[in-house]
Amino acid sequence: MKPASTASPTSNLPSSDALQAYWQQLNAQYFSSSLPPIAILWSRRLTSSVGMFSSRGGPRAAFTHRNCRQIRLSLLLFEQLAHRTLSIEQELRNTLAHEMIHQWQFDILKRRPDHGLAFLKKMTQINRSGEVAVTTYHSLEKEVIALSRFSWQCLDCGQLYRRQRKTIQPQRHHCGACRGTLQELTSEPVQHKKDHHPSADQASEARTQPRPPQNPTRSPEQLTLKLA
Repeated sequence: MKPASTASPTSNLPSSDALQAYWQQLNAQYFSSSLPPIAILWSRRLTSSVGMFSSRGGPRAAFTHRNCRQIRLSLLLFEQLAHRTLSIEQELRNTLAHEMIHQWQFDILKRRPDHGLAFLKKMTQINRSGEVAVTTYHSLEKEVIALSRFSWQCLDCGQLYRRQRKTIQPQRHHCGACRGTLQELTSEPVQHKKDHHPSADQASEARTQPRPPQNPTRSPEQLTLKLA
């Protein structure tokens, strides 16, 4: 896992201290304060999703600096959101709660994060409060597309992958949905089906995805496990 690229937020976005205060409140309310402390960072490099839980090492490894865990939030996407809304606190809380479920899977259940049954049960439990709305997708697809400079499409099933940088290498990576061959696009993609945006990063990283998965038991992140 490459080191996180962190940045300071604009005056419209919460500081790191404010993010930690949100985390502590959510930890007490929904996780009985069972989650251990974790770094929450604003990232300029994260542009294909609004949030990501990441770790170095597996969930059963002894905790050291080598398997440190982080929650990253997309500085660029939240800045775009701040331009069209007076308050982004609710979106931040929703995103943070999502990534905290992944932290719960990793730190408490000792499992690799996904959107499987354990995630969905915890999501439902949290959403019953009516104070946060955890989903497996976000509403910033236009912002994601606007920041994406490069695209790849599966030649077999049409799955589309958008990135701000050339992080996908067709000679190494395959489609997460069908293991088909990926081809870099120089024009608008062919619309085989609705575009999805699974990550091409390591299997230890879990992201909030732009669209809901078609099958709730098979998340876009699970597809990612096959891509890297």
